[in-house]
Amino acid sequence: METSQVSDAFPSLSALRLVATDLDGTLLRSDKTISEYTSSVLQRLRAAGVVIVPISARPPRTLRHFGLADSIGGLAICCNGAIIYDMDRDCPLQQQVLAPPQVEQLIALLHGSLPGLSFAGESGIDAICEAAFYAHASASDPQPPRIVDRSEICQIPQIKILVHHETMLADELHEHFTPLLDSGVYSMTYSSLRFLEISPGGVHKGDALAALSEQLGIAAHEVVAFGDMPNDLPLLRWAGLGVAVANAHPLVLQAADVVTLSNEEDGVAHMLERILEEGLETAKDEGQPQGPRTASQATPCPYR
Repeated sequence: METSQVSDAFPSLSALRLVATDLDGTLLRSDKTISEYTSSVLQRLRAAGVVIVPISARPPRTLRHFGLADSIGGLAICCNGAIIYDMDRDCPLQQQVLAPPQVEQLIALLHGSLPGLSFAGESGIDAICEAAFYAHASASDPQPPRIVDRSEICQIPQIKILVHHETMLADELHEHFTPLLDSGVYSMTYSSLRFLEISPGGVHKGDALAALSEQLGIAAHEVVAFGDMPNDLPLLRWAGLGVAVANAHPLVLQAADVVTLSNEEDGVAHMLERILEEGLETAKDEGQPQGPRTASQATPCPYR
C-alpha cells in the first residue's frame, strides 16, 4: 500500500495513543542517527499525549548511546521483547532469560546439527562471544562483546543467544533449525541476515507490546507500529496499523498494512506526521482523551 491509503487502513486515527517503532533500518538511518525532522515529529506526538515506545533487538545500553533516553524517554522494549527498560531511570523493569542449562542444551543441539557455527550471548548487561563470532559483531555497538570460550557462554544466564554461520545467512539458518527447536522453550528470529537470535520461548515483540499496552490501558487499535525485518512481524500483526519502511525485508513488506518511505527518507516521521495532521487534530476538536497513563510512575527499580 501507499501512504495515501493510511485513512483506509486505520480509520480511527483520532484514537492513536501509542507508537511502537523498531530502530535499526526503521527509525535510525544507516549512520545510526535520528534526523532532526524525525525527532521533531516524535516530540510533537509526545506533546499530544502519545506514548512513543522504541522496540528493538538491541539491549538497553545501546538505546542510551543513540540518545533515545534524552530525546524520547519513557519505556522501551529491548532484546526482541525480553526486556522492558525504563529509559528515564536507566533500569530494566522486567526481563526473561535463558538459564545456563538451557543455553548449554541449545548450543550443543545447534552445533551438533550443523558445522561452521559460532555463538554469542547477550546477558542484558554485556555481550560475550566466541572469537569466530567477533568479526561479525556490530561496529555501531558502544560496548563491543568480550571474547570468551564457548563454555563461558553456557555458564551465564542469557537474554538471547546469537548464532552465526560461516556461509549460511540467517533466513537459511532459521529454516534449517525450525524443525529442531521446541517453540515452547526457545523463540527464534532475526533482525539481520548475519545471524539468528534465540530467546526464551514466547519472547517476541508482539507479545511484549501487547502486555505493555494492556498495563497502560491501550488497545491494539490505538497503536501504530513500524518495522523492517522478520523479528518485527509479530509487532506489525498485533498493532492496529502495521507499517513497513520501503527498505524492509520482503516478508515484512508483504505483511504490512501500509508501506511508507525508507529509513533514509525518514519514512517513520512522514507517516506519523500524516497521522498527526489527519487524526490528532480531530481528537482535540472532539474532546477525546489525548494520552495514556504513564507506565513507570511509582515502581522502584528492582535492579539498582
